[in-house]
Amino acid sequence: MFSRVYTIFDRRRRPLRNHVYLAFPDHDVAYARLTEPAFHALCPVLHLLAGHAEISPKDQRHYKTSENSERFLFHGNVELLTARELKRRYPKMKIVAWVQDPLERLAYCYEKVILADTPLPSYYSDRHFHKDMSPHEFVSHVELISDLEADNLFRSQASTLTYKGALTADIVLRLEHYEQSLDRFLSQSSLKAKPKSGLRYRISDYVSPSTLRSFKDDWLSNKLRQRYKSDYDLFYSQEVAQA
Repeated sequence: MFSRVYTIFDRRRRPLRNHVYLAFPDHDVAYARLTEPAFHALCPVLHLLAGHAEISPKDQRHYKTSENSERFLFHGNVELLTARELKRRYPKMKIVAWVQDPLERLAYCYEKVILADTPLPSYYSDRHFHKDMSPHEFVSHVELISDLEADNLFRSQASTLTYKGALTADIVLRLEHYEQSLDRFLSQSSLKAKPKSGLRYRISDYVSPSTLRSFKDDWLSNKLRQRYKSDYDLFYSQEVAQA
């Protein structure tokens, strides 16, 4: 009961929180946006799926921010949907999700929210985050916030991908295995070839080495494994790694 009431209230405050699926009707494939680094790394592919001309290296620099990239992307044939909307409009569309190691995902969130030279978003200030937080303090705050209330930057990926008790994604790809994952992603669409502009993913392009080292601290790693147990069990278990 509480969950239903909170969800209705939350929709008024954060109306796009559950709109994480980018549906590309021309290619009969949907991309589940779970992590910002994956979105940036896949930017040239997503624009091609939306029917745009290939993005040049110069344009890629301009569209590096989420705001610029999304604004241009949605000029094409793409729809931003919730799981419910996607299942109703395109029941047979294949859904591909790119997941990221929770440790690296939280390190990115820390740099974007805490270390960035920008004001603290209201969501975080309302929950007593502050710009002087250490990684330990940040993780301690995050672990106390349930997925029901969590911002999408640190909401568990398993929670985001769950609809009516089941995972929505037909295929789950790891960002850390970028080249292999990209080949499989492209094989699920009708794109005939990779974009000509360079495609790559390196965590160092998104998170500084010093922040990564901090988040690999044993105490932090254990805390994150507890907080994101569902992500590690579903997407980073030994069985999945060997699949």
